[in-house]
Amino acid sequence: MSGECHISSLVIHGRPDRVPSIIEHLSLIEGAEVHGGQETGKLIVTLETDTESQVVERINAIQLLDGVLAATLVFHHFEPVQERE
Repeated sequence: MSGECHISSLVIHGRPDRVPSIIEHLSLIEGAEVHGGQETGKLIVTLETDTESQVVERINAIQLLDGVLAATLVFHHFEPVQERE
């Protein structure tokens, strides 16, 4: 059986007063991890997903979070993954 591994990075610009809430909501999104930017309100986030459509779904969900001004895809990479025999 084979699948794919998608790794994406985003910059999420949020209202400074809503950043803690945005980070809390991001922690509930499967595959999302915050890597910095809390001080400026411009969060650096990675997503790890199984499909391209999951990337799009998660970005759409992030854009709808209260306090998010913009969520911009910066990088997207995917490659096939095969189970070990």
